[in-house]
Amino acid sequence: MGTLRSNRITDVAGTASPIIPGAVLQVKQGILTTKWASSSSSTAFENTPLSVTITPQSTSSKILITGMINFSGESGNHVDFKVVRNGADILLSTETMGSRIKSHIHYYVASANDIYQIQTAPLNLLDEPSSTSALTYTLQAGTPYSAGYQAILNQVATDTDAAYNAYTVSTITAMEIGV
Repeated sequence: MGTLRSNRITDVAGTASPIIPGAVLQVKQGILTTKWASSSSSTAFENTPLSVTITPQSTSSKILITGMINFSGESGNHVDFKVVRNGADILLSTETMGSRIKSHIHYYVASANDIYQIQTAPLNLLDEPSSTSALTYTLQAGTPYSAGYQAILNQVATDTDAAYNAYTVSTITAMEIGV
């Protein structure tokens, strides 16, 4: 058995790294280390500061979006989160919606005790953008059921200065997968 040693592997033209099917070609991450709350004057989704930008090497690549979203909301409120690509919805339900909300994360803050908790939700989305342009994946948040409430990231809803409250971080990661 022999050993192949090389300082560089390129494509046939010698100009770029080869795209290996199933291989992770690049990884980018966005992290939100501060607290954030949505506007309480609207039921519309709005951009949060949590985003990540990736520029695929090939139009055939897929983008795996993963993340950890730490959130809370006010008692009696529904909070929703979704990831958009360059401002456009991706990978949402195809069901006929009526008055229902399309989101990737939905949570109902049922009781007054829930305002002292931070909920954690994972993200795991496989996008097929067919692009080699820069793609920005942004977490949007909203309280589509009722204005007057806020969707909150990285803190409990009460935010009282006490040892039983905490600040956390939320992340979003984009991985280009070769196809």
